[in-house]
Amino acid sequence: MPTSKSPSKSPSKSPATTTTTTTKRPKKTGEARTTNARATARAEAPSTETPEAATIASAADAAGEGEPQRLPTALVYDEAFLDHHVPEDFPETPDRLRMAIGMIEALLADGSLPQDQVLRLAPRAATIEELSTVHERAHVERLRMAVESLMQQGATPETPRKFASEVYISTGSYTAATRAAGAALTALDAIGEGRARNAYALVRPPGHHATSDTAMGFCLFNNVAVAARYAQQRWGWRKVLIVDYDVHHGNGTQDIFYEDGEVVYFSTHQSPLYPGTGASTETGAGEGLGATINVPLPAGSGWSVFDPIFRQVLWPVADRLKPDVVLLSAGFDAHWCDPLGGLMLCTADFSDLTLEVQEIADRYCDGRLVAVQEGGYNLDAVAQCASTVLFALTGSDKVVDNLGLPPPLNYRWNEEAIVQALYDLHDLTGYRRKPRRIQVRPGWE
Repeated sequence: MPTSKSPSKSPSKSPATTTTTTTKRPKKTGEARTTNARATARAEAPSTETPEAATIASAADAAGEGEPQRLPTALVYDEAFLDHHVPEDFPETPDRLRMAIGMIEALLADGSLPQDQVLRLAPRAATIEELSTVHERAHVERLRMAVESLMQQGATPETPRKFASEVYISTGSYTAATRAAGAALTALDAIGEGRARNAYALVRPPGHHATSDTAMGFCLFNNVAVAARYAQQRWGWRKVLIVDYDVHHGNGTQDIFYEDGEVVYFSTHQSPLYPGTGASTETGAGEGLGATINVPLPAGSGWSVFDPIFRQVLWPVADRLKPDVVLLSAGFDAHWCDPLGGLMLCTADFSDLTLEVQEIADRYCDGRLVAVQEGGYNLDAVAQCASTVLFALTGSDKVVDNLGLPPPLNYRWNEEAIVQALYDLHDLTGYRRKPRRIQVRPGWE
């Protein structure tokens, strides 16, 4: 992916205080958003150039009373992810995770996110054998040896070297990459062992561009692909649904499972954009024919397009597969503030999309869902979306947001035509679900 733009709003070295307030989300009947201040929490996180109030919003603060106790959501994170260093002004920076985990920990500390709903776990490293289920062993060894060479040359931990197209490594990169792949495996084990209902692997480097033999687009190993094979082989969850809402197409994930009918890959992404793959006509081959569903979208697409696609295309795909486990490539670069993309989602949209995916997991596989961090390069948006996705995984529709809605457009895409074209292409049938909420934009009738 292009690196000419740097991540937006790099934090300063000294932490500051961000204010969060609890407000009501718009009801699913489509009424306008209203604010009802109920509580104020102090969230300590690295400061940005223009700190503003971040809002936690919920449409169901009292929901869940009387419901049976649900298992917690596993949060898998390791400080080793910050030791994968990149050049200055490179978009995929350690600050992405530093700000995200800082905001999450603040929400846990002040009680906005109940601690008993989150199971903190440290990842193990994926083994060479586990990585080799989707990657050529030579690729794994090439990365390991390149990092070892840096160490032998006496490179400092903060000194990155170019490894592949849009990929840099440092002395901590192999440990970070193997633990990033292992984080999703740790999450799957927690779910399989009955310790967690679902999980969020907050990791870097990201993975969905890495092919079986090539690192590219900020990615070293394909974390979601390794997790899919592990779910099949360790837990016997043969039918895997991978949902990818990153702004960039996950070419590596598609390539790895292109001829595999048991792993369905569903991707919404901006097109044209890096890496140039993901046409709707790329639908799989051999036994995997029909198991790849690409939804390329033009720049400017937002909730009015994503909502019917998830309700009316993803759901029929899931109905047909009836997955044993669901994996979510959670990239936040489809946010309207992201410097590398041109899609128009807001933070609340990521809540609703994640809740939609979670509902699929609830219906078909007892809630077995692992979200794995992919892209997202506006530091504020990443931190707020990560916190919001964690809320969603715990069953809450709370949203952490001070960025607000995207600027209004003077046009709308014909989402019905997009949905119908996908229906025809993939021979989809089934119930078209009602909107979770109706999008309202200034100037729309």
